[in-house]
Amino acid sequence: MSFISNLLAGWADRFPETNKQLGWMGQVFGTVSIVLYIIMGLVGAAGAVYAIYLGIQLARAEDQSKRDEAKKHLITVLIAVAVTVVLVLFFNLLLPEIVGAFFPDLVPSA
Repeated sequence: MSFISNLLAGWADRFPETNKQLGWMGQVFGTVSIVLYIIMGLVGAAGAVYAIYLGIQLARAEDQSKRDEAKKHLITVLIAVAVTVVLVLFFNLLLPEIVGAFFPDLVPSA
């Protein structure tokens, strides 16, 4: 839990409320960051449940074509969950640095 709160603090450090031009961005990105972590948890949970279901379908399939179809769906689910996790982490960890690079005179370095 402290790891997540440290990550969420990155936006507030980049855009303090005392900054008249960009202070609002800290509040907006802080809220968006929390929402993204919730979405990541929901997608991960749904992906895990669906992957278990597909694994059962794969194990119970009597026909090779059904096995191949379940295998393709399972691979697709794993890729989708991995891409979602990577995008959320990119947004929350690297985007503050990117924005700071574009506005070095307005944003204090963290």
